[in-house]
Amino acid sequence: MRLLVRFVLLLAVLALASRSYALDPARTLSQYVHRIWQVQQGLPQASIYSIVETRDGYLWLGTQTGLVKFDGVRFTTIDEMDGLSSADIWVTHLLEDSRHALWIGTNQSGLLRLQDGVVTRYSERDGLPSGTVQCLFADRSGAVWVCTPNGIAELTHGRVRAFGAAQLASVDIRAACVNRDGAIVAADDHARLSTWNGTRFVPETSSPPELSGVQTMLCAADGALWVGTADGLWRMRDGRADRLTLGDSPADNAILTLTESRDGSVLAGTKNGFSRIRSDGIESFRPQDGLSQSTVYSLYEDHEGSLWAATKHGLNQFLDGRGIPYTTSEGLPSNDTGPVLQDRDGQIWVGTIGGGLARFDGHGFHALTTRDGLASNDIYALAADDAGTLWVGTSAGLSKLRHGRVDGRWTTAQGLPTNHIRALFHDRDGALWIATSGGTVVLKNGIVRAPGARDASLHGAVLAFGEDGDRHLYAAPESGALQRWTPGASVPSMPLGPALDHVDAMYQDADGLLWAGTLGDGLRLIDHGTVHTFSVLDGLFDDAIYGIVSDDHDRLWMACSKGIFSVSRSDLRRFAAGEIHRFVSSPYSPTDVLRTIECKSGVQPVAARMRDGRLWFSTIRGLLVLDPSHLDRRFAPPPVVIEEVTVDGERRSPVGVGPLPPGRNNIDFRYTGLSFVVPTRITFRYRLDGFDRTWVDAGTRREAFYTNLPPGHFTFRAAACNLDDVCQESQAGVAFVIEPRLYQRAWFFPLAAVLLAAGGLSAYRLRIHRLRKEFDLILAERSRIARELHDTLLQGFAGITMAMQALASRLKPSDERHALEEIVEDAGSSLRAVRRSLAGLRDRHDASSGLAAAIADVSRQLTGANGIRLKLALGDSPRPLPADIEYNMLRIAQEAVLNAVRHSGARTLHVALDSTRNLVRLSVEDDGSGFAEADVPSTTHYGLIGMRERAAQIGATFHLTSAPGRGTAVSVVVGA
Repeated sequence: MRLLVRFVLLLAVLALASRSYALDPARTLSQYVHRIWQVQQGLPQASIYSIVETRDGYLWLGTQTGLVKFDGVRFTTIDEMDGLSSADIWVTHLLEDSRHALWIGTNQSGLLRLQDGVVTRYSERDGLPSGTVQCLFADRSGAVWVCTPNGIAELTHGRVRAFGAAQLASVDIRAACVNRDGAIVAADDHARLSTWNGTRFVPETSSPPELSGVQTMLCAADGALWVGTADGLWRMRDGRADRLTLGDSPADNAILTLTESRDGSVLAGTKNGFSRIRSDGIESFRPQDGLSQSTVYSLYEDHEGSLWAATKHGLNQFLDGRGIPYTTSEGLPSNDTGPVLQDRDGQIWVGTIGGGLARFDGHGFHALTTRDGLASNDIYALAADDAGTLWVGTSAGLSKLRHGRVDGRWTTAQGLPTNHIRALFHDRDGALWIATSGGTVVLKNGIVRAPGARDASLHGAVLAFGEDGDRHLYAAPESGALQRWTPGASVPSMPLGPALDHVDAMYQDADGLLWAGTLGDGLRLIDHGTVHTFSVLDGLFDDAIYGIVSDDHDRLWMACSKGIFSVSRSDLRRFAAGEIHRFVSSPYSPTDVLRTIECKSGVQPVAARMRDGRLWFSTIRGLLVLDPSHLDRRFAPPPVVIEEVTVDGERRSPVGVGPLPPGRNNIDFRYTGLSFVVPTRITFRYRLDGFDRTWVDAGTRREAFYTNLPPGHFTFRAAACNLDDVCQESQAGVAFVIEPRLYQRAWFFPLAAVLLAAGGLSAYRLRIHRLRKEFDLILAERSRIARELHDTLLQGFAGITMAMQALASRLKPSDERHALEEIVEDAGSSLRAVRRSLAGLRDRHDASSGLAAAIADVSRQLTGANGIRLKLALGDSPRPLPADIEYNMLRIAQEAVLNAVRHSGARTLHVALDSTRNLVRLSVEDDGSGFAEADVPSTTHYGLIGMRERAAQIGATFHLTSAPGRGTAVSVVVGA
């Protein structure tokens, strides 16, 4: 449902977008919203000579120091044009042609054309009669014409055709325009008019001789030719020339600029403000009315209907506001307004403080004062009865008006407690209640009487009266609680409690409910005796309420110290019933009129609803009139433009961002929405395709920042939204690419992995080569040691053994011989062991023999002559082992088996070798006597030390487990 509503709203807004707005002609110039931009508001140069709005929505200003672009919020100076510094260019005229090129006329710097960011300059060298431009316009064919002190020139497709003394009576062309028939009319310095017939300029014979000092010209849509001179304004039509006389002349006789508004009015800028000239008269707006300065050089109406006035000291904007103000500028006797009321006959009456009583006839105000019989010119209260009588409470008594004339007067002489009237009220019985500063009395049938003893509480000052649907009357004393009573009843009035203190305004709605506004305590609802309280904490805009009135949309409008606001009456009822916990107030923003909106207190009534549905409010600066049915002026969503891109502090054009090198990833985007009605209330959203998943709400911020963007392809888009949250996206986004660094490219990590693997493999192979080389050196050294031991120690032991054997053979059998033979036997065993060791030093098992086979050979040799039962469980490795691992594992197995044979007295020996692709496990277990590990000397048992050292050398894990009587187990585990 919400999407459907938005869609319908969008269609309505887009339909409005096709319309060209204009200022409401029913309003006076002083009733428009007036905004001013000067140097303090960011205007680069105060003196503005020309204004034009281009098709893209920008407002361009020609100043004495160059060209300025305005988007409604920010002013941007065009720093350089065709090599000329902006400070050196005095821009006098601006024009956009049919090809959307901006033409810039200057004083002594020639003519420039700005299109798509490119500036082309035309000067006297290009055929221009002079470098000073005095007028600039385009004909129906699209050709651009330039008026100069030395003639007039036509520019078509970049070619200049000049007309000088041969074609013109005088070459100093001051002004020109294109009339309704498409003909060009030009005026020279002597106010002689000429018309272009397609080939030459023909002098006009109908020019009045008094015409002189031409400054500007306007060819109006109705066929009239308006000529502004230094000494007045002329209107020429159908061969007749009329000079506006002093009585109906513009603001000043020195006319500087002329333009025509969409409603047909002629706008004339002078040296004393500007004027709007219509068939019904002339009205002017001058510095005393709020204009930034008296000299108006240019007037321009944009596509949204705003009127722009360029002066010597600032830029002025005039546009329709939601409210219509009435002040002394519109004929109000005084801006210090009081009560406002519409009588039975539909006449609207406004009391003022010091200016008397004013009657509004639909166009202006007519004042009644003491000279017309009023008791005083200070009016504080108004009341009207059904008989058509208007009662006027003043500071000096009560006045009665019939048919617009004073028809009676009451003061203390006629029974009033004091002459200062504070409030007036007509009850249903026709009695007029009169509250004075000294008490309250009742006027009925021309007789003034006191309220009576039962109404003693009304003897003090009363601020307001009210009545509910149950015929109860209410009075709000200046001090104390609200009083309630029933007229004619014998029950005295009674206070309604502290919740109803400080009541200042009362209003009875269509359901008979009474609403009461207080002086600082919020709003009260009296619903058949039940009081409900509403305050700022609940959603009320202000707690000080001076007046209450309703509209046709079930809203209550309240006048307060902060201005004017409305609240849904049904929401207030629902809040009072506990159905909702908060409601929303809708303030009428003071920025809509740039005036001080503070409603008037101490007058009754301060707000009134008229028969046409409009609401009138009395403020401290005149009246403000609102039409609740036409408060929302819908505009199409403004076009959004991406103006600038900044990459790491470097400014770039949105169309020239291009590929960004690696690391240039801090990017700022500057964008704007082009609307001049409510530019500060335009909201924005943006997204960066390729980075943002959804639109980012930026509020009123006109910049987007991105830092540390990753490499990739991106497109930045922006959208501007109006007050109805209908958005328009930029026609073209900003596309760009951030190049990745070397390590951020897609192929980097796969290539790095390949190179790393290749490097690891090369390092492994280099290590294996080095280990083999080292192992070859070790083998060579072991062979040398084996030779040396064989040639020295082994041969020596062999000789000794043989000598002892020979000696033993010569001895007779005896114990000594037996002992010697045992020694020889032991020596032989030792020699055999040494030979096996020497054979191990020389042996080099290659991959084909295998570790398992070598361990099996060694184990069989060591256990073969000792009667030990050998059990082998040897498996081959899935792949060849490094030579150093095979060698050290073999020597550990040899030492473990030798220890078991020599020392354990074992009957059975288990030798096992398990291999996988990742691990090799060697275990040697016997069932011998075993030993306590703590009893083995760590420094003398070199067999264990050697096994541990060999295991550490190859990075293996070595475990030895033994216990007395339970055998010994040796385990070695190494990674394959």
